[in-house]
Amino acid sequence: MSTAALAILLVASMLAVGTTLRAADFRALADRPAVPVLAVLANVVVIPGLAVVLASLAGLGADATFGIVLAAAAPGGGTGALLTLHARGDLAVGAALQGVYAPLGLLSVPLWAWVAGYDPAPAGPGGVALVAGGLSGQVVPVAVGMWLRRRRPAVAQRVHEVSRRVADVLLAVVVLYFLATSGTRLPEVGWVTAGVIAVVVLACLSPALVPVFDPPAARRAVAMTTAVRNLSLALFVAAAAGPVVVLTLLAYGLLMYALSVPVALKLARTAAPVS
Repeated sequence: MSTAALAILLVASMLAVGTTLRAADFRALADRPAVPVLAVLANVVVIPGLAVVLASLAGLGADATFGIVLAAAAPGGGTGALLTLHARGDLAVGAALQGVYAPLGLLSVPLWAWVAGYDPAPAGPGGVALVAGGLSGQVVPVAVGMWLRRRRPAVAQRVHEVSRRVADVLLAVVVLYFLATSGTRLPEVGWVTAGVIAVVVLACLSPALVPVFDPPAARRAVAMTTAVRNLSLALFVAAAAGPVVVLTLLAYGLLMYALSVPVALKLARTAAPVS
């Protein structure tokens, strides 16, 4: 998957989200501090910890365990806000959390790799640049979209439609990429490994159904942004690792989208539209 296509996907996704947001939406989020606090704890403590425990209980090999832990410890995937939009979740929550998760991954990935018994090379300047680029690709389009909605609402509506269509097409390309690169190679990863990945992804999606906090739209946003991990960062850290680690991460990406996209569409059918 080319870097340019991923960058366009990120920008188009966040522009589509930004054209639906107002500053008041973020001010309302500040009145609900439990939502971001619990979401951050889930992403940097609960999900990685669950991955370590499940991999240990399943008796997975070292490389497969390493790949799963890297994915589980890397929050802030670029399409989390887009899936929040499709799931009719709280877009202010989704956009804010996605921006918070990305830099946290620089800390949580090496920390959880160490907890799992590995000694990965630190992300270093390259990892920082990767995260910084991702953040700019999130913040700038959201800001532009919000400005358009406030100053040029008719233009904002047209931009929303086009950017959302572009993002949806590129998301489909990403899913097909994971299907082509790892769909036929799941037996190489092992069905037990695939099962562990599926359980981790389902745990990420569980906030949408578990009434930990209200409103439901916030839960859907937490679920979608938690389900989509920052696999670019995980693959960057795994660059010097063996092929099994990389294949495990690709399998994670396949199962991540295979489970989260249908859940997002199902939630959209059962949720009221978000204004």
